[in-house]
Amino acid sequence: MLRNQYSACTMTFKCWMHLLLFSLCFHNEPAACKPAWMTPQFPCDVTPSYNTSSVLFDCKGRNLDKVPHGITSNATELILSENYIKNISVDSFSKLQNLTRLDLGWANKDKQKDKLIIPADAFKNLTKLRSLRLSGNLLTEIPGNLPVGVEILELHNNKIMRLDNRSLAGLTNLTELWLSRNCYFWNPCKQSITVVDGSLAVMTKLKILDLSFNNLTEVPKGLPRSLNMLKLGSNQIQYISEEDFLGLTNVKSLHIQGNCPRCHNAPYPCVPCQNTSIGIHPNAFNSLTQLETLNMGGNSLTHLNPSWFERLRKLKQLFLSFNLLLNAITKEATFLRYLQKLEKMDISFNFASKCYPKTINLSEEFSNLVSLRTLHIEGLVFQDIGPQTLSPLYELKNLSALNLGTNFIIHSDSTIFEKFSHLKMIYLAENRLYPLPVRSLSSPLDGYNQELDLSISPLTTQHPQNPDYILKHGLIKQECFDSGRVIVLSSNNLFFITPKQFEHYGNISCLNLSGNGFSAALNGTEFSLLPNLTYLDLSFNKIDLAYDNAFKELKKLQVLDISHNSHYFTAFGVTHNLNFTQNLPVLRVLNMSHNLIDRLTTKHMHSKSLKELRFTHNYLGKIWKINDGSYKMLFTNLTNLTILDISSNSIANIPENVYDYLPRSLTKLLISKNRLTDFIWDKLQGFPQLETLDLSYNFLTNVTGSNSNVTHTLTLLDLRNNHIFELDNGFLKVAKSLQTLSLRNNKLTIINQSTFELWPESQIKTLLLQKNPFQCTCDSLYFILWIESTDVKIPSLTTAVTCDTPANRKGQALINFDIQECVNDSVAFLIYILTYSFVIAFMFVATVAHLFYWDASYVLHYMKAKIKGYRTLNSPDSAYDVFVTYDTSDPHVTEWVMRSLRVKLEEEGEKHLPLCLEERDWPPGVPLVDNLTQSIQYSRKTLFVLTENYVKTGVFRLAMYLAHQRLLDENVDVIVLLMLEPVLQHSHFLRLRRRLCGKSVVEWPRTAAAEPWFWQNLRSVVRVDNQLLYNKSYSKYFTNN
Repeated sequence: MLRNQYSACTMTFKCWMHLLLFSLCFHNEPAACKPAWMTPQFPCDVTPSYNTSSVLFDCKGRNLDKVPHGITSNATELILSENYIKNISVDSFSKLQNLTRLDLGWANKDKQKDKLIIPADAFKNLTKLRSLRLSGNLLTEIPGNLPVGVEILELHNNKIMRLDNRSLAGLTNLTELWLSRNCYFWNPCKQSITVVDGSLAVMTKLKILDLSFNNLTEVPKGLPRSLNMLKLGSNQIQYISEEDFLGLTNVKSLHIQGNCPRCHNAPYPCVPCQNTSIGIHPNAFNSLTQLETLNMGGNSLTHLNPSWFERLRKLKQLFLSFNLLLNAITKEATFLRYLQKLEKMDISFNFASKCYPKTINLSEEFSNLVSLRTLHIEGLVFQDIGPQTLSPLYELKNLSALNLGTNFIIHSDSTIFEKFSHLKMIYLAENRLYPLPVRSLSSPLDGYNQELDLSISPLTTQHPQNPDYILKHGLIKQECFDSGRVIVLSSNNLFFITPKQFEHYGNISCLNLSGNGFSAALNGTEFSLLPNLTYLDLSFNKIDLAYDNAFKELKKLQVLDISHNSHYFTAFGVTHNLNFTQNLPVLRVLNMSHNLIDRLTTKHMHSKSLKELRFTHNYLGKIWKINDGSYKMLFTNLTNLTILDISSNSIANIPENVYDYLPRSLTKLLISKNRLTDFIWDKLQGFPQLETLDLSYNFLTNVTGSNSNVTHTLTLLDLRNNHIFELDNGFLKVAKSLQTLSLRNNKLTIINQSTFELWPESQIKTLLLQKNPFQCTCDSLYFILWIESTDVKIPSLTTAVTCDTPANRKGQALINFDIQECVNDSVAFLIYILTYSFVIAFMFVATVAHLFYWDASYVLHYMKAKIKGYRTLNSPDSAYDVFVTYDTSDPHVTEWVMRSLRVKLEEEGEKHLPLCLEERDWPPGVPLVDNLTQSIQYSRKTLFVLTENYVKTGVFRLAMYLAHQRLLDENVDVIVLLMLEPVLQHSHFLRLRRRLCGKSVVEWPRTAAAEPWFWQNLRSVVRVDNQLLYNKSYSKYFTNN
């Protein structure tokens, strides 16, 4: 038993010591108890991968002036781009042996910067490095001693003017070398880059080589034969010889665009070639048998030699825009015979200067492009699409997208498009098409000044700003394209529409008529030949919604865009009818933005299918007047509406009754860019499905009101760009589902401790606090401590969450405020000593009280007796025959003692002194120890009635100690053990007792027949002196002296 007690005591002591050490650590310096990368002060985002062993340290754009300390040795990816790092030291990466990717692009973005200084051995220990990005650092040479294992090297936008064997030494494992924009018009160097012949040949594993925008005057000699992609665009290469690409049989993508550009309308400094166009040897491409992509745009080519394409049988993409190839693609064009696998072709902006032909006809050779899927024919400039214009394309079954935009086409015979049965998209935007009823073109062409039109031609704005000469054709929205067959007629002259306008375009699902100046009042017949239309774009027109029957013919329409049609909505006295929504039974999305609506004839909109309504840039602020409830139910009958965007509506106040009549089904409510000074938060309880609430760009000054009614489904709350200077205590404390809260760009100076005190219960993951004028004083202490203890992500914490006051800390990170300044060191140390002394004392007392209460009580009374003067208490005249101690909390044991034991020992047999029983004989109000002491002292024997529960109590142990004390003081053994239950079977004390005085240990019989013998034996034991019962071998040690 003593061993078990000692073990328990030792374990408890160790636990308390560990807890104490943890408390000391947390109290003094929380950051010191965890790695630097886990502290809020660490400027980088750390993202470990749970599927792989990769660890990403993202330090992009953190205003760093050096590589931060605390990056762990297990980091595999490190991004340090867009900072203000001027020097890389030798030790910056010395411990990052596991790094595989290092991004130092624009490491010093200071406009007045010098080049990034990189010592020779900066990357020496990065033996596992595979990707290194050094773009935008004004490097004049490739850094030396790069790790041999580097496979990807990016050196864009530097000042590297020479590539030779020395600069490329050791890069034998390189697979990608990106070295563009080292010398061009926006990064001038007034010379061309020198590539020493054969210097690139050592990179035998190189797959991608980018040398574009480098003022190269010739194709480098000795290119690696392993190349898959070669980019030589926007240089000054005026001739490509037969040997330049010799042996490059693995190249699949070749870019030689922009070497001889058309300069008359170029939006950048442009120097034309001496011979106008680039010269290419007839056999220059003979080795490129695996070529799949070829870009020759912007080279002022006037012809296409068939021999160039003779061996390019696998070509899939060909870009020929911004050349002078109008005759080449309308005449013989025999080169197309070799391109049967071509899938995408761009021949845009090959117009003939100062020429506006009646029509053009594509060469019959286009019929050989049996695999063609996409054809861009923008900017050829002609008046009519005639029967023969596109005839070679009729039989191309794979052709799905045809772009005829920006051609200034005046007339198009729509019957032509009936012959394109497989065509998915017809793009005719930015032309001059007139409404179909205008059969004769004499009127629009009479007085037509051809020279004037060409002089103001939009072609001057069509030259690509980033001249890679691959037009970025984001022609239509993805949802429109996915709906089915598409026709785009935007930015033409279709100022009115009749059903015959779409008679021959086929089964159209998406129609774009934006920007046509369309001003007719829709009556429900205009689109009657398009019964399967699901997407209709009528934006940037002058639609007149006068009739109830508008769009009645479009029973399958799902998306309708009538934004930017403010003309009639701003006209006084005109009918503004929105009943058309009842005619569209499956309408899902309606865009009515930018219409400047400030009055409506219709006071209620009706739709059971509409899910998304864009109503921005109108004047709901005028419509929702406080004392006028006419429009309070404007959106009420949109019963399935989930997204409502009423941003930019000049709303200064939302009347209470308007909240009550908004659709209950809303999941996203956007009210940004208004003039709100207050928001009734209680009203959110009426939107049980609301997930997103955007109140950004308003004039809210505080967030107050009853927080108990905020919806429990809200996950995103955007309050950025307001004037909020105060948050309520326990702000949004019941919004337990909130995951993202944006408070950036407000007027917050201090956030109280109680504001976020309940956030551990919430699901908040991201808190945005950038650009608030925080006070870096001791008033912010608790908020800083909250930041250090929370797991909530606060983006740009070390760069944009900064101090505004005091002046000497302006611009410094709030999290870097030294909280030690808020504490008096001497007083804090004294309080610390007192506090921890109290804690240790309390823990010690609590531990002792829990484990050794009865032992301590005995020691206490023993010491008390010693202090008062201890003397042996001899009591020759006993007041009681036997003191019976038992488990008084067990009713069964108590009943047995009072009804059986008491009766057998007091009332039956010879009469002796009475028993001493706790429940009968102890005087009330006397301490337990005193009662036990007197009962044992004034009784001839002490009978312990033992049960399993009783032997675990402190009363049993204390009574046993006191009985043993009498043995020590008076040499009188008074102990008798009655085993009512089999207990203490493995106790050393019980074993010793049985050996010394076995008759003093009595067990309750297991059979009823033995009970009389038990009682007789018990009477003998309690009435006979224990010395007579001892084993004869030990009795000599007990005397009465």
